[in-house]
Amino acid sequence: MADTEWPAARVRKTFFDFFNERDHTIVPSGPVVPVNDPSLLFTNAGMNQFKPIFLGTVEKSHPFADLKRAVDSQKVIRAGGKHNDLDDVGKDSYHHTFFEMLGNWSFGDYFKEGIIEMSWDLLTRVYGLDPTRLYVTYFEGNAELGLEPDNEAKNFWRKIGVPDSRILPGNMKDNFWEMGETGPCGPCSEIHYDKIGGRDAASLVNMDDPMVIEIWNLVFIQYDRQADKSLKPLPAQHVDTGLGYERLVAVLQDAPSNYATDCWTPLFAKIQEVTGARPYTDKYEKDDVDGIDMAYRVVADHIRTLSFAIVDGAVPNNDGRGYVVRRVLRRGLRYGRKYLGAEIGQFFSGILPALVEQKGKEFPELIKKQQDLKEILDEEEDAFARTLDRGEVQFEKYAAAEAKAGSQKLAGDLVWRLYDTFGFPVDLTKLMAEERGLDIDETEVEAAKQKAKEASKVVKESVQEFPKLDVHRISELDSQLKVARTDDEPKFIKGDVKAKVLQIFDGNNFLKSTKDVAEKTPLGLVMDKTNFYAESGGQVADTGRLVIDGVTEFKVLDVQNYGGYILHCGYVEYGALSQGEEVICEYEELRRAPIRNNHSGTHVLNHSLREVLGDDINQKGSLVDHEKLRFDFSHKAQVKIEELEKIEKMSNEDIRKDQQIYSKDVDLEQAREIEGVRAVFGETYPNPVRVVSIGMDIDTMLAEPKKPEWRQYSVEFCGGTHVEKTGLIKDLVIVEESGIAKGIRRIIAYTGETAHAVQREAVEFEKRIDAVEVLPYGPEKDAQIKVVSQALSQLVISTLTKDRLNKRFQKVTAEHVAEQKKRQKAEVKTALDTVAKHFENNKDAKWFVGRLPIGANAKALTEVVKHYQGKDKEKSVYLFGGSKEDGAIVHGVFVGSHLSSQGVTAEQWAGSVSEVVGGRSGGKEPSRQGQGTKPEAIDEGVETATKWLSEKLKL
Repeated sequence: MADTEWPAARVRKTFFDFFNERDHTIVPSGPVVPVNDPSLLFTNAGMNQFKPIFLGTVEKSHPFADLKRAVDSQKVIRAGGKHNDLDDVGKDSYHHTFFEMLGNWSFGDYFKEGIIEMSWDLLTRVYGLDPTRLYVTYFEGNAELGLEPDNEAKNFWRKIGVPDSRILPGNMKDNFWEMGETGPCGPCSEIHYDKIGGRDAASLVNMDDPMVIEIWNLVFIQYDRQADKSLKPLPAQHVDTGLGYERLVAVLQDAPSNYATDCWTPLFAKIQEVTGARPYTDKYEKDDVDGIDMAYRVVADHIRTLSFAIVDGAVPNNDGRGYVVRRVLRRGLRYGRKYLGAEIGQFFSGILPALVEQKGKEFPELIKKQQDLKEILDEEEDAFARTLDRGEVQFEKYAAAEAKAGSQKLAGDLVWRLYDTFGFPVDLTKLMAEERGLDIDETEVEAAKQKAKEASKVVKESVQEFPKLDVHRISELDSQLKVARTDDEPKFIKGDVKAKVLQIFDGNNFLKSTKDVAEKTPLGLVMDKTNFYAESGGQVADTGRLVIDGVTEFKVLDVQNYGGYILHCGYVEYGALSQGEEVICEYEELRRAPIRNNHSGTHVLNHSLREVLGDDINQKGSLVDHEKLRFDFSHKAQVKIEELEKIEKMSNEDIRKDQQIYSKDVDLEQAREIEGVRAVFGETYPNPVRVVSIGMDIDTMLAEPKKPEWRQYSVEFCGGTHVEKTGLIKDLVIVEESGIAKGIRRIIAYTGETAHAVQREAVEFEKRIDAVEVLPYGPEKDAQIKVVSQALSQLVISTLTKDRLNKRFQKVTAEHVAEQKKRQKAEVKTALDTVAKHFENNKDAKWFVGRLPIGANAKALTEVVKHYQGKDKEKSVYLFGGSKEDGAIVHGVFVGSHLSSQGVTAEQWAGSVSEVVGGRSGGKEPSRQGQGTKPEAIDEGVETATKWLSEKLKL
């Protein structure tokens, strides 16, 4: 097993200590979800968080502004986008979708010689690697692009004693690094290690040989790539290095692969404990006969990727990085079940404790968010478990049919159907197809995807055309067709149900079958029972599908209750449906879960409102969907910020108590007797009515209905869906409180992951205020205050946090304005003194044209103009103020009686200058003021004004 002289934790610490002793600042890893960088799906390199330094856009107030040397271990995910190693994970010994990238950085400090000396010293002296096993590369040049070979780096390697036989030239692909199509770039020098040794391995460098691996890349950032592809030298040269942590550990532990080290063994041990599979043996390809070792690698890799992505904010969903996370999870589950015999439901969360124990010290966010992480993983697994069995069965049917037909390919529309119906990501189906010797045409899959999207879009746009059951149709169903009302009790139970199609309605007629119905026609289906929630009580309808596996799929886009008949509105995606056929009813659990959170959150909020604001609070309306909860209530005045704070605090205290939520159908009159029960005024309730209670058993309440203690609990009449315990809501954050009518207030709140997302956004935004606050007084601060002010007004975060940020920002703004006034006042005096001194020193002078030692301060110019306009009307002045730092200039003129008598006007004089300084001027004779956008032309403006006057007076 691994050499214990270099356990993984010691390897990382040694790297940090080495560079820290050489004046490098230890910088925490940036998140794997990039902040304010939409160009990146995930952080895929150590340099991502330092991008602003390389681009020269780092703000002066940023902690990195004065950074010269840095060292870190960056969390990196390469699973999606340009850098995607997902398909290779498990197959070889060195690919991972999550890994740590050790790195050190020089920003305009040391360059090639410095890092070459340090890297060699660390590897050979500190880590003790055999120098004869190390090979280095340098950029060989590119004549086509006019790039010379990097002989400078080559000679530095020679200088420290590396023989020419192990200094190898490399091409643009391997030895020239670029951030993107444009921007900072430069040659690089790689360090490779021969795991076998005692041989000449030069020919195996960069040949994908698992025994000769790259461990460290030293990038010399010295050029700036232009849009026309030309290269310009950078004014400051930087060093950016990346050392694969897991690879280095394998080398130091003399392990045959990355996976045979203590970076992985704790995870493998936990996987074996959870699944009962045989131990991991580090076999690959044909040697891994039963595929179990590959499954170990995939699962261990994926729990790392999932955990770090989710704790940094990439929650599984169907879009962007969220979809990548979902793909990784489902891929891992399939490997776990097929090869390791894992039970799906709490598989990944069962392995999670080993990861937290292993990496929690270095990355404390894992410890802090472990419970949230577990809940998200379990929720995702539960949702996929519902379709995994059926999807695999359907895949086998498709694969068998293709084999029977002699085809070597799985049709693109079938691949898309497996995703759309069973949630199988395309790359998972591709994997399964490879196991069966079948190919997949990605273009066919994309075409099927686009066709499905277009069809869905057309039907969604015609949502108003969905069939509706009016009183006559309801009567026809009841009296003539003898159709029983839909049993919708299953909506309160998780999971799918089987149901029979009773009627198919196209808006005009009840049909026997959809066979002759035009494609994508909006239809409504009545079933004998359903687990779909029909829109009511403020809760939106479920969406989902009705399926006969491999035969038919009906997309459900809306669900409505018409007199007890639940109408499932949507369209046939493929196949056909007939009356009497049995279908599987699948609502979208991952959409309903946040709806449940928000509905239970509404009850918690309603109770807190009454406790804080009093008994006159009555519900006037609500909306509960998968994004938010909206609650309207009677209250005569705006809810004060102190009251909102109490309401939110009380709500979250109730959530954290993790109280049981009870529900029961109760006789209406008996239910009304429960002390403190809440009902919507004017609403007609069925008898029996469904009662939902948070924290207290309903039968206990009914035994003593008038007990005052019941007022401590939320008790409401409600037919909606709810979480089992309040802890699942996680958090409730109020993001808006407003008035919508006289005496009616509205609160909008977020729960669960949406609440966590806005909390993260608030933390990031406060950093922007931090940055503005420490900026020195000047034009940049003035501009940033305007930008941040606008962004803050549009920010959707906790009302309480926003109030605090507003107050803090107002203080920053007030201090800036106060400093501005103070400086402007001082500049007024400076301006007056400067002009007065000129006339004192030049007793006969009748005019002054010049640049004042002030910023772009229009008020100062105005005061000087006013002074001469009011007290010394004979003299004329043309004044300029501003600088490049201001980004603008101001100019102002007053034409005194001496010059006006000679035909000089303020308009003409200012007009001569405006074009030069970039701008216009305005005002009433005999004065004029203007602003310019070319501060670099201020001296030219003075010269132009002087020249114009000389020519006018023919001097």
